[in-house]
Amino acid sequence: MSSSSAQDPSPISSPTAVTLWEGVKRRAGIIATIAVFLLALAAMQHLLRDFHYHQIIAQLKSLSAKQLLIGVFCTVGSYWALTFYDLSALRYVGIKLPYRLIAFASFTGYAVSNNIGFALISGGSVRFRLYSAAGVSAGDIARIVVFAGVTFTAGLFGIGSFAFLIAPGELGPVAHIAPPMASALGGIALALVLATLVTAAINRRPIRIWRLRIAVPSPRMVAAQILISGVDIALAAAVLYVVLPPLTGIGYWGFLGLFSIALLLGVVSNVPGGIGVFESVMLLGLHRTDSAGVLGGIIAYRAIYFLLPLIVAGILLAANELLWRKPGRMAQLRVVGLAGSRMAPPFMAALVFVAGVILLISGAAPETEWRLDILQDVVPLSVIEASHILGSLIGLALLVLARGLYRRLDTAWYISVVALANAVIVSLIKGLDYEEAAIFAVISAVLISCRREFYRRARIIDLRISVGWLLAIGGVLGGIVWLTFFTTKHVEYSNELWWQFAFSEDAPRSLRATFLIVIVMVVFGLSHLLRPTPVQPHLPTDTEMNAVRRILKGAARPESNIVFLRDKALLFNDTQTAFIMYAVRGRSWVALGDPIGPENELPELIWRFREMCDRVGGRPAFYQVSADTLPFYLDVGLTPIKVGEEARVNLSEFSLDQPGRKDLRYSVRRAEREGLTFDVVPRAEVLTVIDELRTISDTWLETRNTTEKRFSVGAFDPDYLSEFDVAVVRVNGRITAFANIWMAAAGRQAAVDIMRFDPMASSYTMEFLFTKLLLWAKREGFEWFGLGVAPLSGLAGRDLAPVWQRLGALIFQAGERFYNFRGLRLFKDKFKPTWEPRYLVCQGGLTPVGVFSDTAALIAGGLRGVWLK
Repeated sequence: MSSSSAQDPSPISSPTAVTLWEGVKRRAGIIATIAVFLLALAAMQHLLRDFHYHQIIAQLKSLSAKQLLIGVFCTVGSYWALTFYDLSALRYVGIKLPYRLIAFASFTGYAVSNNIGFALISGGSVRFRLYSAAGVSAGDIARIVVFAGVTFTAGLFGIGSFAFLIAPGELGPVAHIAPPMASALGGIALALVLATLVTAAINRRPIRIWRLRIAVPSPRMVAAQILISGVDIALAAAVLYVVLPPLTGIGYWGFLGLFSIALLLGVVSNVPGGIGVFESVMLLGLHRTDSAGVLGGIIAYRAIYFLLPLIVAGILLAANELLWRKPGRMAQLRVVGLAGSRMAPPFMAALVFVAGVILLISGAAPETEWRLDILQDVVPLSVIEASHILGSLIGLALLVLARGLYRRLDTAWYISVVALANAVIVSLIKGLDYEEAAIFAVISAVLISCRREFYRRARIIDLRISVGWLLAIGGVLGGIVWLTFFTTKHVEYSNELWWQFAFSEDAPRSLRATFLIVIVMVVFGLSHLLRPTPVQPHLPTDTEMNAVRRILKGAARPESNIVFLRDKALLFNDTQTAFIMYAVRGRSWVALGDPIGPENELPELIWRFREMCDRVGGRPAFYQVSADTLPFYLDVGLTPIKVGEEARVNLSEFSLDQPGRKDLRYSVRRAEREGLTFDVVPRAEVLTVIDELRTISDTWLETRNTTEKRFSVGAFDPDYLSEFDVAVVRVNGRITAFANIWMAAAGRQAAVDIMRFDPMASSYTMEFLFTKLLLWAKREGFEWFGLGVAPLSGLAGRDLAPVWQRLGALIFQAGERFYNFRGLRLFKDKFKPTWEPRYLVCQGGLTPVGVFSDTAALIAGGLRGVWLK
């Protein structure tokens, strides 16, 4: 096919101003988060200017076993209360699931989002992976996330209002306001909570948030959620309260009010876990208490309430993986097992990232003297110095490897396991840090148990680290630099400090390790950002088409033959045994159908396409994919939207003699009396009749006032048609209708592509053509025959259906002006086919709007063609 056709939508694209602006907007939020984090560190530096690092360690050492046990008990209670968020939310959307699945989703989701931050996004991602495995739709999952987020906020205001009203005298000095003003603020917060309850009682109309219609819950449900949220927050506050030193001038209720303020500001800041922001607010509010002791208590609180649940969730995930592998055992956990397997990569990425942060913090903090005294007798100084630097480098490597784990790279899994094993050894050698070694050993065991989830065979050097991920690592390193200066501020600086080596010299070791990891990260970041831009997509070359022909010999589905249209770019795997065909319009990179090739190659190709789109700021989408492959797309974070159904006829059951074929028998007999005959022109002879076919095609297009379509359907082009056998209908030797035939010998399947007829031909022509074509395919030994996709067919138009399905159903009902939706479905139904769903998969939110528009333009040859029949 000539690439100079005026209607040929070229797949070649370059970043536009809109694309660049979208990239800036996506990164602006990350930059703002890091800026807030660094400002919080500066505030902490000011508040702790008169305190020494060892005072913080002393507070940690002073904690009794009773305090720690109470903290763990309150943590268990808080996370147990969190499970009722999801339980109520599922009842709100009318879905019943086993409590074990709800508890697993809730605990895992909050363990991740509490540590990673961006609770609505990360928590929503966790729930999407877990609940979608149980059959919950994307729309219902979005409603669950919004419901839980809104009721948590209401509960936070509720518990905060009670604290301000009960203890205004305590909170006034803490917030640097007069007690009457504290009471007034509490009254305002309580009024907002009551307004929420009143709204739920009197307003029964759904609330619209973007594309979602959110039904207003009952007042009883809202009150229950506020109570659950209050219990959760009160227990979380109790964890911190019990590990703090004795507070001056403030009791529990006043402390609860301050905790609510700090928690709210931490959530709003989007800093992971509110770290830095939460600490600054608590230090400022508890300024009359020893600040070093307060910070020590907060560190203990984060270890108990954040780190411990994350590790426990990882152990549960590993146990779930092992149990699910055993057939016949714990069968009731099958749904939970599928959910857990989907969650493993992002969860392990979070765990490994946290492990890297722990190693970096350990490298910046001084070692305990008595442990160094023990090591001094058995480990040479040079080994301790080297292990200290090596530990920091491993920590930095884990931050990068976490990205590879998130992308399911098998090389990232192997290297992470080795790195964690070395982290265990290094932690023991550099400072006898057995606590850290135990954590790394547990994380390594969990990672090993999830081996099968990291199936992508790709080199780690090919991993593209996004700018956002680099900025996140930069924020971590900013915190490490602050910690280094805080822990060494009592040491007078000199140039000789860098070259001092001794068992008791913690400051030089910390400075050297921090300086080295910053230099390594700067070099890594620059080399990554300056990496050459990938080659732009291009139309297929003859060499690529030769590879395509080899691959198609083993293809199971005939639709892959549309690649011979040569209007789409191709993305191959490394061994050129599988490929994706795609086109680009605007910011949308739209792949047609599933990848073609061996099934074990499909996940890697899908990931590679997704990453290619990410590098250029494009919107990845796959159009007309099958239901069988949806799990692969869910793994890369894409959401399925049903776009129609494909009609496929089981040829073993097709016969004109069957009951219910009366109309087809009549049409065939009537056509034969009118002189119609059927024939299949072999591909080698197609060019001999191409002029007759062209005349029919041009007349058909002109009569219908339409233009040539492309992308997902074949177009009339001699080079394209000559690749296939063509079925024709003749009258007195003159061709009056034709259709080219796609074949997939490996799958014993065939399908029809272009179908055109002379407008002056018999009215029985198309039924005669299709009937004879099906009988011919049956005689040739094919088992299935595809009649093509009926767009927007089979979409649910019910009120509770996802919004995109309701919109599609509406267009199907009322869109006959633009496309013969209903007529196409009715015609194919005459052959009693099996209808199989087809999906568009893309990112969520409002992304489908742009993707639908760009895909329609690719098919129609431009936006003008969209409005033509």
